[in-house]
Amino acid sequence: MSDSRPIRCRMAACSETLDDGKHWSFYLLNDGNSLLDSVVLHAVGYEWGDWGNSKSLDVHISGLAPGAHALIWRDDDSAAELRMDLSLRVRADGREVKLNFEFPKLYHLRNLERVAGLGKPGYQVAADG
Repeated sequence: MSDSRPIRCRMAACSETLDDGKHWSFYLLNDGNSLLDSVVLHAVGYEWGDWGNSKSLDVHISGLAPGAHALIWRDDDSAAELRMDLSLRVRADGREVKLNFEFPKLYHLRNLERVAGLGKPGYQVAADG
């Protein structure tokens, strides 16, 4: 039997340098009360004015517990000058929803607040389905 409670998530963009030469980490946070059985990041879109493109992806996460988070995408500084959206398919409680997270031009952002549940400064966007 499927549950009708909304699937609630946030995504946080955090500026951090790791060993991959990229600058932005995108974390998915499970704000709901249910285990996310599967999450698929299937596209990242980039937009600058009237120009836009997207990358098709197949990034999988499974078993994301309520209150937990996972690093789902890394992007470089050039993407920070564009508006971005990340499109996910999320399965929980016997149903699947599409979630879309839209981010502004990240390079404009200063003094980012600490993201609750993640403990890092970042810009966060919420979605539910």
